[in-house]
Amino acid sequence: FSPSLQNLRKEKSRNAARSRRGKENFEFFELAKMLPLPGAITSQLDKASIIRLTISYLHMRHFASQGDPPWSPLLEGENNCSKGKCAQTSHSLVTDIFEQHLGAHLLQSLDGFVFVVSQEGRFLYISETVSIYLGLSQVELTGSSVFDYIHPADHVEMAERLGIRPHLRAEAGCQTSHESASSSASTSSLAGTPEPAPSSPCSPGSEFSERGFFIRMKSTLTKRGLHVKSSGYKVIHVTGRIRCRPALVPGSSRPLHRPMGLVALAHTLPPSTLNEVRMESQMFVFRVNMDLQVTYCENR
Repeated sequence: FSPSLQNLRKEKSRNAARSRRGKENFEFFELAKMLPLPGAITSQLDKASIIRLTISYLHMRHFASQGDPPWSPLLEGENNCSKGKCAQTSHSLVTDIFEQHLGAHLLQSLDGFVFVVSQEGRFLYISETVSIYLGLSQVELTGSSVFDYIHPADHVEMAERLGIRPHLRAEAGCQTSHESASSSASTSSLAGTPEPAPSSPCSPGSEFSERGFFIRMKSTLTKRGLHVKSSGYKVIHVTGRIRCRPALVPGSSRPLHRPMGLVALAHTLPPSTLNEVRMESQMFVFRVNMDLQVTYCENR
């Protein structure tokens, strides 16, 4: 009688655990369907990716609503319509349908990809066109640290542009060959706990909020556009603007604007070869080895 009772309790415990897993999987499935991604993608996501993308989406909503100027023209239009100040016409319906797909049309026409990085250095959004230029996935990058995908020598440059102070050595921007593997690994993961620098006031319309710089980002594409397992780096020209948020300061009548993150457009630069360099009449070509000994020089 005792063994059968024990087996019954084990079976009941297994059924309860199976029921809990089923309910948990259902909740994750429902949460994934709420993400602004195609169903073919959300159905393949694991639980960790669903949580990461959901957190990024919530941060992106806060980023869009709190910044200056606001990014909610559609919401403002809905409020006006609720007050009876707009009438739905055939022209407005066509305009609304076009506006829904305007972002996709713009992304396809741009020679690059768009991304939004928080002040902590995490991708809040990156367009799906990043796969065309870098071979990386939008789902993989969203919510991840930008420092995990740029060259270690460019970490300091990126941190300065975002206004954060990562936990780095002063010479982290120029690593030497005799550094140990542990030190380089710690440098590559510097974005895990970045330290925000004291945010200085910025004006949304000022030139101080504009950013333009070059970094090297990971790429799994070869010169012919084929995917490779081992990732290399591509030079990216980043142009954008720091998005600010109005903040009231005690004792001040005027609100200051605190930086929230970077909104940028990235262009990939093709690797230049010696044959592509324009040679002027006063220039000549020579080649040296690693010991800086001249191995070849043009007659002129």
